Amino acid sequence: MNVVATLLLLSSCSDKYTIVGTSMHSVFDGKMVYLSNLIDGKDSSLDSCEIIHGQFTMSGPLDSVMCVTLDMGDFHLPLVLESGEIRVSSENQTVKVEGTELNEVLYKFLASRDSLIMILTDLPRRESQMILEGYDHDYILHTLGEAEADVRMAMDKLETNFIISNFDNVLGVSWFMELCNETYQRFGYPNTTPQIDEIYSRAPKDFQANPHVQKYMKLCDGK
Repeated sequence: MNVVATLLLLSSCSDKYTIVGTSMHSVFDGKMVYLSNLIDGKDSSLDSCEIIHGQFTMSGPLDSVMCVTLDMGDFHLPLVLESGEIRVSSENQTVKVEGTELNEVLYKFLASRDSLIMILTDLPRRESQMILEGYDHDYILHTLGEAEADVRMAMDKLETNFIISNFDNVLGVSWFMELCNETYQRFGYPNTTPQIDEIYSRAPKDFQANPHVQKYMKLCDGK
């Protein structure tokens, strides 16, 4: 075998994904796990397997790095399908994804975002507690209003920095489109926000030229 053929063989062997999953929920035994990719608004199945004794394994060739969804019962996990072994484990409503670079970046970001979301969802409990403790109504509204504004500002900053720091890979485009989809759902038509405009204005040309980004931004311009 010549050197060129050897290099090609090594390259093809390295472009492979492996997902190793462990679930502590016995209810999942015998259930199917699906790996899907959202293409033009429709789920396209990429792979599937059965959970046996709380474990499952998927593997296959990898043509390109992409963001996908791992569907396991009520769990719908975002994943980056990339070369290497991706380890997924779930226990007591806690899901852990590790083993490959972009997935660890993604789940570190999601953990930080979830912490902020938990603060927001706890605000009604804090309001009830303050009422029971006899605080003035206007004081409660002012205090919790400021708290909510601070958390939402922190979340905007977290998401913006995440996208900007991942302009050069699929995470940046994928989360930018997540913001766009959320905005579309909120208004009922394609629109932008100051956050979206800031990110887009700071994005490199290849990011702006991404087909999904370009399509959405043109819709916002009415083109």
